[in-house]
Amino acid sequence: MDVENILKSCLELIHVELSESQRDAVLKELKAWLLPSVKGEGQTSTRDGSFTLIHPTYGEPYHSITAGAIRECLEKFLYPSELLERAKELKVVRILDVGFGLGYNLAVAIKELRDLNPRLEFELVSLEKELPKKVPEPPEEFGFYHKLLWKNLPQFEKEGIRFKLLIGDARYRIKEVEGFKAHAVFHDGFSPYKNPELWSLDFLRHIRRLMDEEGVWLSYTSSLPVRKALRELGFYLESTKSIGRKRGGTKASLRGEDRLSPEESLKLQTSPYALPFLDPELHREPLEILVDYRVRVELQKVAQGGIEPPTPRFSAVCSTN
Repeated sequence: MDVENILKSCLELIHVELSESQRDAVLKELKAWLLPSVKGEGQTSTRDGSFTLIHPTYGEPYHSITAGAIRECLEKFLYPSELLERAKELKVVRILDVGFGLGYNLAVAIKELRDLNPRLEFELVSLEKELPKKVPEPPEEFGFYHKLLWKNLPQFEKEGIRFKLLIGDARYRIKEVEGFKAHAVFHDGFSPYKNPELWSLDFLRHIRRLMDEEGVWLSYTSSLPVRKALRELGFYLESTKSIGRKRGGTKASLRGEDRLSPEESLKLQTSPYALPFLDPELHREPLEILVDYRVRVELQKVAQGGIEPPTPRFSAVCSTN
């Protein structure tokens, strides 16, 4: 079904009528979210001289072109993870990698951490829907661990590294993971408005289940639906610095305190867009998740205008299943 039909079915299901202007605004925004963010496909260079790929379906690069693929691995994931500071005290580092992609995040993390503590061991669980057929090699200094990962897929135990890659829909595969407590989660799916199934409140609840109490969750995104979901799950939030884009990413911890700016906190409290993506049974189509979210945003706008919306604020209102 296309976006217009899903929207129509959603509104019929909850017995809500939107004005023509409201409906046009909803459709316009939904269609804008689905547009490719970059042109072309295949391999492309990034600002730091390393290479990445552009995904043919999502129309997005696997790594930031403007920041640089390796720089993004370091500054959006490894540096704010606190793993470098903990490298000498830990015997084993556990990382949950949501979006294995090209394998750069893990290869860079292993190399940098082993430089600090050569005896450090790793337990790594990674999720990926499908692997690209041809992957550009990272800079030579990260080559050993990158090759080790790729040549031994989907799982291995050698060189002090225990690695497992779960291929397929991450919403199903994550249910298979038990007894794992991540020191860090590298959440690196494609952007929330193109890949919403990996950013829902319900999927993030499973991520939380697999985190160490001292662990941290990291991503490049600062989108309101993702931050709202994390807040609803009891995380403390802070922004990471901006690398190659206007806004920084997000760091979430189960202990500590919020460190968002007053402006960020206010937006999270008052914006009608500060509603989580919902996928209660973890099997909704991505477009259904987006349409449901955007309809709830519209209802929230009505509520903030002084009219009580016909549905609970955080309930999934639409399902075409």
